[in-house]
Amino acid sequence: MNSFLYLIKFSYRNLFRVPKRTLIMVLSLSLGCGFIIWDLNFASSGSREIMKEFLAQYAGQFHVTHKEFYDVSNKKQFDMFKTISDDEISDKSIFEKSSKRVVAPVFISGEKKTLGVLLTGLDVEKELELSTLYKAVTIGSFLKKEGHKDIIMGKKFARRLEVQVGDEVAVIGQAIDGSVANDLYRVSGLLDFGGGDLEESLAFTQLASAQELLSMPPERFHQRVSFDMSDGPLPVYPTLGVTPWPELLPEIGVSMQFIDNFTWIVSVIIVVVVSLGLSNTLMITFFEREQEFTSLNIIGAQTSWITAALMIEVFIMGTIAVIFGSFLGFLATTYFNHYPINIEIFTDGKPIIMGGMALAPLIRIYSVSKYYWQVPLMIYFFLILTMIYPLIRVIRRSKNAI
Repeated sequence: MNSFLYLIKFSYRNLFRVPKRTLIMVLSLSLGCGFIIWDLNFASSGSREIMKEFLAQYAGQFHVTHKEFYDVSNKKQFDMFKTISDDEISDKSIFEKSSKRVVAPVFISGEKKTLGVLLTGLDVEKELELSTLYKAVTIGSFLKKEGHKDIIMGKKFARRLEVQVGDEVAVIGQAIDGSVANDLYRVSGLLDFGGGDLEESLAFTQLASAQELLSMPPERFHQRVSFDMSDGPLPVYPTLGVTPWPELLPEIGVSMQFIDNFTWIVSVIIVVVVSLGLSNTLMITFFEREQEFTSLNIIGAQTSWITAALMIEVFIMGTIAVIFGSFLGFLATTYFNHYPINIEIFTDGKPIIMGGMALAPLIRIYSVSKYYWQVPLMIYFFLILTMIYPLIRVIRRSKNAI
């Protein structure tokens, strides 16, 4: 035990042989560690904040539907004849953070044109409380809670249809009883999704209006869309289907996963670059101490003891660096938690288009606890690799190695 303590003391003392060089190595590792932790927190929080804004605007966190409502292989396809009611939902707590919807593909006719669109009937009161869809209405007004047979549509769709706010349009489709659904609606507002594709494919009306159009009983509907943005487990209903947003929007889910994975790749590259520079510095340092190692060999120190001393020396330096770096990463994350980053600084002041919607969220960075042990472990791993070549060279050049 005493020999091991002496070994640690010997290794610690050697850190101060060239204090400036040691300080540079510790700072390079610390800054690299701190930046990687902050960067991973930023990527994780950025993805989460962007998805929260995107999902809160329309899609929701998950949909509760009939088990056969969505096509198994393609969630973009659905069977509008498969409806549900609230009586089939066993856990009523979902009602607080979810909204009922009725959806159907229809044709909308103006005076000159007829175009297809997906019409969605909304529980207006709940949508105003839970979603941010109403914020996208820039011309006219959102659907009124007490209104009936009003319709809002995307600006691009209205332009193609050649209709304006206040105009009357005919809606034609198929009711769930097999009859022809048709009725007249008044355009009350136009949606602006920043020029995204959804401006050409969506229209909305009141829930009761859609139910009446489709000859659907008042207690029946297609979806309960949950806006509970927590990361908790999905509910399980034996007789119903629960579809999370990554399955509803697979292209968005893959993009978010790619961003997270790419951030890890960049982080590994940063550590490799820092490690290569550190390896070169360690080699220079070890070669400068070659006479010291030779003297230790002469007085009886085995090569394994010298190697252990050098490894402990680098380990102490790495430990100081990752502790300081983790603290720096935590401070930076905490600062940007209180002062969110506007995503538009990365897009030249323009919103990003995701899933056909324009988004310009403020990124509030949150600490992810696992990064505070994953990043140090990664740094220690590459630090060990960094030591191998310099140690081999030192051992080989030791003339009196035992």
